[in-house]
Amino acid sequence: MDLSMEELMKIEVDSVYGASGYEQKVTEAPAFITIITSDEIQRYGYRTLADVLRYVPGFYVSNDRNYSYIGVRGFNRPGDYNSRLLLLVDGHRVNDNVYDEAAIGTDFPIDIDLIERVEVIRGPNSSLYVASAFLGVINIVTKRVRDAKGLTTSGSGASYGTYSPRVTYGHQFESGLAMLLSGTYYDSHGHDSLYYKEFDSPSTLRHCGKPGRRSIPSGVFEALLP
Repeated sequence: MDLSMEELMKIEVDSVYGASGYEQKVTEAPAFITIITSDEIQRYGYRTLADVLRYVPGFYVSNDRNYSYIGVRGFNRPGDYNSRLLLLVDGHRVNDNVYDEAAIGTDFPIDIDLIERVEVIRGPNSSLYVASAFLGVINIVTKRVRDAKGLTTSGSGASYGTYSPRVTYGHQFESGLAMLLSGTYYDSHGHDSLYYKEFDSPSTLRHCGKPGRRSIPSGVFEALLP
């Protein structure tokens, strides 16, 4: 409150591209916007786009061990494959051409370390984009060569035999031409077997050794037959 008008004019304000299709200050954009920067991604240890969106106010993420699904303001239609959210990379649409799916898990085509910022624009934007922008727009702004000069490598590991190495090379020529190449490999062994105690059989049934495998006593089996 003690800043002068000149000092207030010098305060840096985040810019957004996805709200109107061109870069503008968030204070001028006609939408409710959340921006997650690369510093925040590194600070909180996000490893997928789903991790980033899980902590956006009004968003929640569920996973069926195949894909990650986004819910917005309590709405998440089962089997919808995120078709009501538009996913952009540097302003270019990357939703699937068959199911109109927005891939946000490990199937997202951009390594999380190459993201400069994530722009989340809430609300319908079908008039500016397409019908899949019904619940909102997610625009991924990638890093430029100036942010990743030279050769850089990184790697991550997790439980269940999960690992992901990355190699990135960026170079700017004297002519002004810039080049950025990056490759990422992801692999996970996963669970050997899945066991849910909620699906245990009644007390009349007995386990035969391994979780999830059961046998039924012959007398009980005969009683169950019509």
